[in-house]
Amino acid sequence: MKKEVTDFPDPALPAPNGAADGPPLPRRSRLEEDVRELAVVRHPVAAPGALRAAEDYVALALGAAGLRVERQLFEWRGAEFRNVLATRDGDDPSRPWLIVGAHFDSRADTPGADDNASGVAGLLEVARLLRGERLGATVQFAGWNLEELQALPLHYAIGSRAHARMLRARGRRLAGALNLEMLGYTSERQRLPPGVRWVKRMPKGGHFLAAVGDRSSRRLLEAFERSALPHVPLVALAVPLRGWLVPDVRRSDNARFWDAGFASLLITDTADLRNPHYHRPSDTPETLDWDFLARSTAAVAAAVRALAA
Repeated sequence: MKKEVTDFPDPALPAPNGAADGPPLPRRSRLEEDVRELAVVRHPVAAPGALRAAEDYVALALGAAGLRVERQLFEWRGAEFRNVLATRDGDDPSRPWLIVGAHFDSRADTPGADDNASGVAGLLEVARLLRGERLGATVQFAGWNLEELQALPLHYAIGSRAHARMLRARGRRLAGALNLEMLGYTSERQRLPPGVRWVKRMPKGGHFLAAVGDRSSRRLLEAFERSALPHVPLVALAVPLRGWLVPDVRRSDNARFWDAGFASLLITDTADLRNPHYHRPSDTPETLDWDFLARSTAAVAAAVRALAA
């Protein structure tokens, strides 16, 4: 984490899936299929049917990956919604759990291909890649509902808040939570959020993955960085005060785990700091970089293997 750079070279593409010299790597065709299936407006008011269909799609795909699937019911403004939680038990039940999650809803005016069909596709592919592998720790894959901003500024990430509170109420120990929030967009230029430019030198081009943790998540951040770097250029950033000094890093589900006292990372292509289609009708599958999404997913899979080994 001490090495800082001004730009990254374009990395080599991942080896073909099933390469003999290592674990299987993500299939671009499967990632693209998942994104295209999910890339429609998925919103509790504008498209409630599509939101339920996305929930079902996530549940079916995680079940097909051999996981034990349940739906966590929670209420929001008098209506019922559900998170999808899919668990694979580790060999050592005394180990802290690892959570890997992504939100499957969208804003009311966008198909949300990058935000966040790309993150959900990565989540599903990691679950498939790990099928049959022996892990020491239990891993729970989470499809979170109602992440996108609601009517008031502080009303967001509703589903992940319910999940984090349930884990805390049950006394569950966590190794950490990995929040997959937009994994598929690259650009030639990369903007920087206020505050970050003073503490971290960043690449000028948007061809890297960012991993952001609060100060209590440093060990998780360092472990993710070690695992991810062979697969994708990475910028790792630790922020103080649960991210309140850099508000951009609190705009997703990782903040709900920080607030509940858990280590958590935001794993992202940096959203609107890079993607001009963010929260717009133009956030479509055609804008995504499938090779980058595959690299990002490979990085997450490698981190999960290392953290749960």
